Amino acid sequence: MAMNGLEDAPTPPRQRWRTVGWVGVGVEAAALAVASVAYGVHAFSLPEPAFAVGLSAFAAVVAMGLAAAARGLARGARWAVSAALTWQALQVLAGINLTGVRPGFGIPVAVLAAVVGIAVVLGARDALRPAS
Repeated sequence: MAMNGLEDAPTPPRQRWRTVGWVGVGVEAAALAVASVAYGVHAFSLPEPAFAVGLSAFAAVVAMGLAAAARGLARGARWAVSAALTWQALQVLAGINLTGVRPGFGIPVAVLAAVVGIAVVLGARDALRPAS
């Protein structure tokens, strides 16, 4: 590991997993940013917009955090691995919870989150090893 806290260049197979991981987290960040804008726009049509505005702000903050984690994963930062894995665990649990109500939506959410989580782990194995 380099002195700047970033991982040295990974091997090519690991690089592919890292790319899948950071792109997956980046897509999730973009989707959450779109949801944030949608809730913000929807708030204008409500007589009491406080809930929609709060949800929009929360989604925007989480989207910014996910975007930072995706950038960190792309650069090999160790801190980004735990942030991304925490988000993937929450996504898997949300997907499992949704299967009881909307299986057509919950199952893909859980499976995609698990795939991205596995890609993050496989792509960041070098970053997870202790520095020598």
